[in-house]
Amino acid sequence: MGFEDDYGLGVSAQYQNGSSLTEVAFIKNAIYGSTDHRDFAGTVAKGTVGDTTYNNEETNTFAGRQSFTLNSGDLTTIIGASIEYGQLYNSEFGENGDTLNYAVHLDLNYDGWGFQAQYLAFDFDQYDDGKIDPNKIGMGMLDGFYEVASKGNIYTANLSKSIGTSWGSLTLYNDFSMVQPDFEEFDDSILNSTGVSLSYGPVFVYVDYYSAKNVLWLGGNSLGLTQANDDWDHRFNINLAYYF
Repeated sequence: MGFEDDYGLGVSAQYQNGSSLTEVAFIKNAIYGSTDHRDFAGTVAKGTVGDTTYNNEETNTFAGRQSFTLNSGDLTTIIGASIEYGQLYNSEFGENGDTLNYAVHLDLNYDGWGFQAQYLAFDFDQYDDGKIDPNKIGMGMLDGFYEVASKGNIYTANLSKSIGTSWGSLTLYNDFSMVQPDFEEFDDSILNSTGVSLSYGPVFVYVDYYSAKNVLWLGGNSLGLTQANDDWDHRFNINLAYYF
């Protein structure tokens, strides 16, 4: 959906005062051009899906995040909220739409246990050239181009447990997320991943099992749109890395 690891060209600043951390940023453009879809996070961009061509480009984006870190013995709690506003420029018509997104989040860590929760509301209000369905918007990622619901909510909940060993570390985790579109004709996209990661010196391994419904690249071709069927899709994944 473009809300994680989404880099761009701009300037940022942060101010920390005790437990309070204030972060602000202005992002002029996406890190790649609007027709270059190699980013590792979804980016509103130009492209075609079926008979529909999207001509949007992220520009002039302002973002802010306020968080507080609270410590009580072995318990560390981070609570915060963030907001993002920017333009969606349509180069074909020389018109601008805009986007307004906000979120609240919680991050808990206690004795190796971790819990993260977030609620995020998004709204991509693109310029309607009469050739698109304004309830959908196109995004590029990993050399692909796909559609997502243009307005909705995202719910996230992650639970993990880290275990130290004499040879390295072991982490068990379960990550859950759901995209809930704000349109009755569309369906939710649900993704759950259960896994374990192991770190041993320069070697890092993680093993995941995904369960998904109506999810891009896991049986689906979009996010938060009409699902093709009511089936759950599954995938088993093993990743091995050596750092030097």
